[in-house]
Amino acid sequence: MEYPLVILPLAKRDLEALDIGLRARILGRREWLAKNADQIAHHRLQNIPLDLSGLCRFRVGDYRVLYWKNEQPPSLRVHRICHRSVAYRQL
Repeated sequence: MEYPLVILPLAKRDLEALDIGLRARILGRREWLAKNADQIAHHRLQNIPLDLSGLCRFRVGDYRVLYWKNEQPPSLRVHRICHRSVAYRQL
């Protein structure tokens, strides 16, 4: 089952700041994630603020796509797209 992707404004801004090659790579992997969301393990983040509970990460090279997987209604909401050196500091 393919999960619809919702890109939140912060993630959209993060994506627009990346160079074209990296942006294309992340967009391709993001589409793969949406198509295979039922078959893969979702790595939930630990020790994060309560308002971000359930946030998961997906690796694309040195970048992290931080997202929530919702079951009802099924969707993936992308919160941030950041380099790994800053991705977890900005939570």
